[in-house]
Formats: sequence, C-alpha cells, structure tokens
Amino acid sequence: MPDGEVWMPLSRGVYYGLAQIYGEHYDALLLINCLLSGLLGFQFYLFLKQHFNSLPALVLGLFYGGAAVHTSLTQVAFYNNALLCFNFFLLALLLTHYYLQTASRILLPGITLGVWCSLISWNFTILAVWALPLYVAIVGGKETRPRFWAVSLAVALAFLAFALGYFHYAGFAAAASHNRGIMAGLPGPTYLVHWFFGAFLSPFTFLFWGHFHFPVWAHVLGAMALILSVALIWRWGDDQERRLGLWALTCNALPIFLVSLARYQRGVNQAFVPRYAVFTLMGTLLLLGTAWVILKRRLRPGLALRLLPVALLAVMVSGQILSLPHWEKLYGQMSRASRDFYQRLDRGAARPPEAAPQMVPPQFWYPERLHLTWGQAESIRRFLSGTPPLRPRPRS
Repeated sequence: MPDGEVWMPLSRGVYYGLAQIYGEHYDALLLINCLLSGLLGFQFYLFLKQHFNSLPALVLGLFYGGAAVHTSLTQVAFYNNALLCFNFFLLALLLTHYYLQTASRILLPGITLGVWCSLISWNFTILAVWALPLYVAIVGGKETRPRFWAVSLAVALAFLAFALGYFHYAGFAAAASHNRGIMAGLPGPTYLVHWFFGAFLSPFTFLFWGHFHFPVWAHVLGAMALILSVALIWRWGDDQERRLGLWALTCNALPIFLVSLARYQRGVNQAFVPRYAVFTLMGTLLLLGTAWVILKRRLRPGLALRLLPVALLAVMVSGQILSLPHWEKLYGQMSRASRDFYQRLDRGAARPPEAAPQMVPPQFWYPERLHLTWGQAESIRRFLSGTPPLRPRPRS
C-alpha cells in the first residue's frame, strides 16, 4: 500500500531485499544498519578534515558515528531509510567540496546522483539538498559564482526527477495525507518555536544526552554550547570561519523548515525526534569544532587548554552512554508487545468473531500509517514461527 506522505523506493527496495535474504534474522538487519552508521561517521570525518586538523576531525567524526542518538536508527531495521539518505547526502557534500576546490565538471553527475539517491531514500532532505549550492556560495565566496550555478543545476536536475516520481506515485495531495490541515493557514509563532528548537536547540542538547527524554541539565548545557559557539564564531572568527559557521546554521535550518510545517501542530516535543537530530548533529559538530579552533587560538597554551576539550568530551560521551538503557527499555517494550500480539494469534485468542471488522485494531504501530487485515497478521505469525514461546512480561 502506498504511503502517500513519503516516496522512498530505494531504501524500501533495500529493506525488503534484505528481509527476503535474512528473513527472521533481525540481528543481521541491525548489523547492516550499524555498518551504515559507521560509514556515515567516516564520511563526516572526511568532510571535517577539509576544515580542521586531523585530530579534532577524528574526534568529532568518531563521536558522531558512535553517538547514542544513532540507537534510534540502528535498532529499527526499517530506519535504513534515514541512514541511506544521510550517507548519500554526505557523499554529495564531499563531491561538492571537491568541485569547489577543483572545478572539475566530472564531479557534477556524481552530485546529481548523490542528491537523487538521498531524496529517494528518505524525503527528509527535500530542502537540505539546497545546502549544497549554498555551500559553494557561502564558503567559496563571490569568485565561485559560476560553480554555484553549476551545482544548483546539478541539484535541480535531481530534484526535478524526484518531484516527477513523487507526484506520479503519490499524487499532488500526498503531503497532506498524514498531516491534516497542513496548508489550512499560515503558520504562526508556534511553528517558528518548533523550527528553532528542531534546528538548533535539539541537536545541541543531543550532544549531552542521547535520548529524547532530556534532563534539565542537558537542555541547559545544550543552550550554553549553542550560544557560546555562535558568539565565539561571530566575535573572533575570521572571514572563512564565519562563512563556515553561517553555512552550518543554514544546513541545520533548511530541513527543519519542512519538518516543522508537518509536525508543529503535534506539539513542540516533535522538534526533538532523534532521527532528525542525526542530520542536524552534522552542523552542530561543525559549529562546535569551529568554535574550539577559535578558542584555542585565543587562549594561552597551558594545562587548562589541554584539559578543557577532554572534560567537555567526557561529559558528552558520558551522556551518550548513560542514555543507552532508555533506548534498550523502549525497544524491549515494543518488541515484547509485537511478539505477544502475534503469538496470541496462533491460539486464536486475538481473532475477533466473523461479524467484527476485518482490520486489525492498532496495537503498537501508528494507526494512520499501517493497516493490517487479520489474514496479513496471521501470515506474519507464520513467518515468525521460529520465535521463542510466549513468556510472561517482566514487571517494570
């Protein structure tokens, strides 16, 4: 059944292909997600190396690749869509940087292909891909204007191909299929608050706590890190550092414009969804790294200068590790609910009388997204015939 809100044939093809190969061996699917997460961190490291020394780039790249925020993606096999989307975006970004440096036109088809694959893996980057020509315009400066137009054309071609496929597949009313009243009126202050939190505060908070139930101190540290990073870059950064900081803020802001339009009516908590922060952490760590380079240049060499980044990194890593049990508990509850539901089907306990509606009532999924018939549910039960026998749910 089409999911009209999104069109992601590449990631769905990959997911269903892997499910066909590995069947009920879910651990294999999660391992592949972990490898994709590692590839994402490696590509981000390669990009950071273009702007920082090797050690800061390596530390930030490792933190990004191993951040507990990725637990929100690696423990759900279907979220290969986000991992593929972000990997292809970073590939296009790397090619854009090399094109900015070399003006080699052979890179332009690669940028188009990377953008198109990103869009058909997950539609989160619909606006984010326009950060690529802006990278040329902002970081490169006025003298790179012809390259800006070349990258803009490369992105536009991929965007046009995606748009034609999307509207042919889902129709012109697709965006409103799961977001009722999305275009009913102009968004107001609530939308702007949602956008600001999602684009800037949420990823800085994720630096210190890798789960979406944040303690107050994580919000405080995140807000302080945001303010200090932007202030340092604006006050003492050179022209190139300011350009890079401006682009990082732009890269974070663009995708959340669309996310907030679709989600702000559901509450501000939607701004802190982890799978969005995985993307905006890129711009956040770029801002943090730039601020550190400036601070290191301003401070006198000494013990305090050596201990400061170590202490900050220790707090960040500790926050990621301490938040892991929250993810384990959440996904454990979801897995038990799924298993219990399907195993009860085998004994006919959950099957309604013939007069009852033939659709399965929502249990642990989004009722507006997934509609199963009882026949489909029983087919899933037969597929899961090798699961362990039903055991009592542990008390929380």
